[in-house]
Amino acid sequence: MSIRRYLSITLASIILVSLVLVGFGSMAVAKYPEKMITWIAPFGAGGGTDRWARIMSSAAIDHFGQPWHVVNIPGASGVVGWKDASKRPADGYTIIQGSPTPVIALLMEEKPPLSPYDIKIVCYVSAFRSILVSKPDAPWATWEGLKEYAKKNPGKLTVGGTTSLIMGQTNLLDQAGIKVTMVPYDSTADAVADFLGGHIDTAAVTFSTAKTIVPEEAVAVVNTSEIPIKGFEDLPTAKDLGYEGMAFPRWVGVHPDTPDEIVEFISEKMGSLLQDTAVVKLIGKMGEEIIFVPRAEAQEAYRKMLEGMKRAIKLL
Repeated sequence: MSIRRYLSITLASIILVSLVLVGFGSMAVAKYPEKMITWIAPFGAGGGTDRWARIMSSAAIDHFGQPWHVVNIPGASGVVGWKDASKRPADGYTIIQGSPTPVIALLMEEKPPLSPYDIKIVCYVSAFRSILVSKPDAPWATWEGLKEYAKKNPGKLTVGGTTSLIMGQTNLLDQAGIKVTMVPYDSTADAVADFLGGHIDTAAVTFSTAKTIVPEEAVAVVNTSEIPIKGFEDLPTAKDLGYEGMAFPRWVGVHPDTPDEIVEFISEKMGSLLQDTAVVKLIGKMGEEIIFVPRAEAQEAYRKMLEGMKRAIKLL
């Protein structure tokens, strides 16, 4: 047999096999989902991520046509569950619900077990924002007052909060050329206690925390994201001030090799699930807010968040 004929037969065989595999792949996508979906919550039972997962799973079969099996795989700030999900087949039957916590953990590790870029983001289901609060009578109780005070006293003003929340502050204040001293806390509750006790000047808190102390004990100075907050409409956002904001999403993702058609399907069904009356009601009772961002927008927002986090980590 001539080399030319051999190569022709080999090439034809490769094309045939490829077409068969594509055909099987298309059939799998068309039939998705055919069985129960494993939904990984990479934190322990009873936490915020777990509560979101349980509430959404209660309506999953009505929107996906298949039930979810919610599995808690906690450890290493959510990284253990993420690593587990990355080892499972890229067929859409394993979905992970993440938060900023494992992303920050991976970015801060010198040799992380996986890359936070190795994920296909399906959507965002919500996002929390970092709100800076101050005592009402402080000279930094407004954005303009804060800028003026910090300019005259660089590094003197203290901002306390959890790593993710002060990261949002770092991202904004650095763009504004404002130098402060960040004080990290293990919990927002501890930061607020020290703020109210006068041990730190300001605190970085979430909306749910801010509304418990504003306006009786504090005033809100700035929202470091680009997403306005209902009930705090007059609070300036990073976008209002001309800066790039940072929000901290509750994201949903799948293995990076998952077919786009399946990812799109999941994103669409998540959108309808999050409009389900029962889900909306229960999430509201939990004191949380549904902020749905579909696949394409969420993937880009996630990328921008990673870049912002990397810059902020260098400054912390």
